[in-house]
Amino acid sequence: MTTVSLINTLRRAVLWLALGSLGSLLAQGLWVSLVVWPELVFAQQPATSPLLDRARSELEAGKPADAIKTLEGLIDSFPPPEILQEAYLLQATALKQDNQATDALTVLKQLLEEFPFSTSTNAARVLMAQLYLEIQDYEHALSQLYQALDYSTELELRRSILQLIRQAELDNKNPLGAVKATLNEISLADQTDRLELERLTQSLILQQLDESALQELVENYASRYPGDIATIRLIELHTAHGDEVLAERDIRGFLKRFPNHPYAQTAMALLQSFISKIKAHPHILAAALPFSGPMKTYGTDSLNGIRLALDIAKEQWGLTSIGLVVKDTATLIAPLRVEMQQLLDEFQPLAVVGPLLSREIQGLGRLPDQYATPFITPSSTLLNVRQFGSFWFSTAMTSSVQAKRLVEYAVLQLGYHRFCIIYPQTAYGRELGDMFAKEVLHSGGEIIASESYSEDQTDIGEQLRRLKEKDLAQYGTTKKEKTRTGEERTVYTPGFDAVFVPGQPVHLALIAAQLAFYDMNVPILGGNSWHNPELFRWAKRDLDGSVFVDGFFPNSPDPNIQMFVGRYRSQFHKEPSLFAFQAYDAATMVMETIRQGAQSGQNVWDQLVRRSDLPALSGFASFSSSGILNRRLYLLQIHEKTFTQLN
Repeated sequence: MTTVSLINTLRRAVLWLALGSLGSLLAQGLWVSLVVWPELVFAQQPATSPLLDRARSELEAGKPADAIKTLEGLIDSFPPPEILQEAYLLQATALKQDNQATDALTVLKQLLEEFPFSTSTNAARVLMAQLYLEIQDYEHALSQLYQALDYSTELELRRSILQLIRQAELDNKNPLGAVKATLNEISLADQTDRLELERLTQSLILQQLDESALQELVENYASRYPGDIATIRLIELHTAHGDEVLAERDIRGFLKRFPNHPYAQTAMALLQSFISKIKAHPHILAAALPFSGPMKTYGTDSLNGIRLALDIAKEQWGLTSIGLVVKDTATLIAPLRVEMQQLLDEFQPLAVVGPLLSREIQGLGRLPDQYATPFITPSSTLLNVRQFGSFWFSTAMTSSVQAKRLVEYAVLQLGYHRFCIIYPQTAYGRELGDMFAKEVLHSGGEIIASESYSEDQTDIGEQLRRLKEKDLAQYGTTKKEKTRTGEERTVYTPGFDAVFVPGQPVHLALIAAQLAFYDMNVPILGGNSWHNPELFRWAKRDLDGSVFVDGFFPNSPDPNIQMFVGRYRSQFHKEPSLFAFQAYDAATMVMETIRQGAQSGQNVWDQLVRRSDLPALSGFASFSSSGILNRRLYLLQIHEKTFTQLN
């Protein structure tokens, strides 16, 4: 134990003894001064002390070892709290100068522990951060700096802390964090300093931020500085990499958000160049997707799927004649219908992949029919897109498709005929519950009972008791059995074969446990909401053997799926989502029609409508009369905290 830590430890031990003596005073009701005292201490300025002044002089003279000894003597004399706080802070400063970083950190931690509301707290946190930076412990350094920033009100101190944060973030290889710190400092600076900080921000953005960081900056500062600089940098990166699809998308977004920007003229010239290149292709495919706001991730995933489909079609089929034009549905100036009309008039695409949302489909209405151009939504779960026109198609997995496949498996392969349904009171839960019931009845099966629960419920005992009563009135049975202790117990045997639970993972785990408690030990069936690793965080072995369906299973041994997953990871450095998968299928089917000679939107429509061998990743597929893709779904079973493909 070092001299410093030994002295401080002994001091604290004596303090505890003193507190023990104070206990008797508390018992006598002499507590008023103890309540008021800390408030007075922190409200007043630290008192002076000859030893404190001496230690400061020794530090100024470059004699930290002497200052340490002086402060040890002061602390050992049990000074009042206002002196002790200052002594701790000076002691840590002296230890830092004497290259004793570990001991300095120990003293500062003791200061924060004993005096959490001291006026010295922020200074202590900043000093701790500097010590952590010296030993390259950036995580702890930044933690202390951000806490100090939260509690600092003095302007220059906040600026100093932000400067330290910027440097720490840079040392920690997080230039985006450094940019954010600099932007916060700009708001505190005067005009002269602000210009210099803006130059520094621009330098960081142009030289150090990668594509992901730039995208985040654009999202956070969409129509203001430095969103303009970040977008320009993205355009430059995408152009340099030959990724003109993304460059063209970003240029359009820039011109909408910054129409009067000095860079606007350059951006417009680049855009015209890209447009000319797109129009030079004999065939054009359009994508109408969101690239900002809450739907940004889904739009980006969908575009990635389309781009990958284009690349593979070029490699495997030699299709080099297809250009891709992108419409950002999240940054519209006019209504979507007007902007899509402009796109269709200007580019005359053979087909459009998108939009994503059902309300957007409703807004576009019969526009695809008017232009004889197929629109294929990769995500809207409308049960019948053809209600809006014959040129609408969907590669999304709807509740009706899920229910149909699950009931086919349960009835035809497992021989189940009687079912119960426990569904959440959400649009998804109600729709999937209804679809499942209709498919069961259509297959000659029977629904014994259907119960719902609210999303905030953790106990569905009442619903299960009602379900049990309905079952006992028809097929369920009970019998008496003796336990090991000789007591009689009534045992319930369900009269239904399985229960359908289309809920979220956290609810599913709770429901499975309660089903077991009520002796409803039957197989559990579910929809694609189960397909989430979070399920294993909540569920125990109650779900082993349960089966659900999904449209995409990245761990499938199917060679096509493995090819898609591998290529996607390699090209985009992330895992493919269901949105990417369904957009890939949509684009691939359009390119297949072009490969087979389609020269117009009407030609594409003809093939999409009549063919039963359209190339989906999961196998040949076709569109139903309602415009929904009939594709193979994956039957997945839960086993020992893994998902296993059954078909």
